Amino acid sequence: MEKSKKILIFVIAMVLVAGIIVGAYFLSGWLFTTIEIDGQSMYPTLHDNDVTILYKRGDYEHGDIVVFNTHKISADGHERYFVKRIIAMEGDRVRVGLKPGSDDVYGIYVNGEYLEESYLPATVPHALEGQKPAEEIVVPEGCFYYCGDNRMNSSDSRTDTDSELVLGRVDDILGRVVARYPKSEGVLKIELVKRP
Repeated sequence: MEKSKKILIFVIAMVLVAGIIVGAYFLSGWLFTTIEIDGQSMYPTLHDNDVTILYKRGDYEHGDIVVFNTHKISADGHERYFVKRIIAMEGDRVRVGLKPGSDDVYGIYVNGEYLEESYLPATVPHALEGQKPAEEIVVPEGCFYYCGDNRMNSSDSRTDTDSELVLGRVDDILGRVVARYPKSEGVLKIELVKRP
């Protein structure tokens, strides 16, 4: 009787372990995904060939770094995904203008306030003269205004076309970047990406 009891306990333990493994696998796919970074538009926060871990649930806030579908087709025929920082959300008023007290340094204003971006290096301009929108715009419902941290090498909402303002859609966000690690060094070099 004692032997059959040990076998039963072992079987129950194995079923529980298998259930935990299967549950963790499905839960991780539902909550998290990974995306490899291609390009320098988010440098120095994210680097080319970094692997990012995205949290796929929850609300998005000003300053979050998100990956989203642009619905534009790349040269190889695939839909393009961008990784950018949310600068403004629906209902926010945005414009590019001179930094207060400066004659030649430009930045972004949100709801009439100059946006202090502590996550950008002090030597990096936040915007350039003539970048859109020079006139204040209001971000439409369901959209967000986005920029790359590498402002001199980023295609984003400041570089709209003459015919259309370039905004992201909240519904097209895959997730928020919560961690990163260099692909070449592996997950042992993981770093959390905190919200500003």
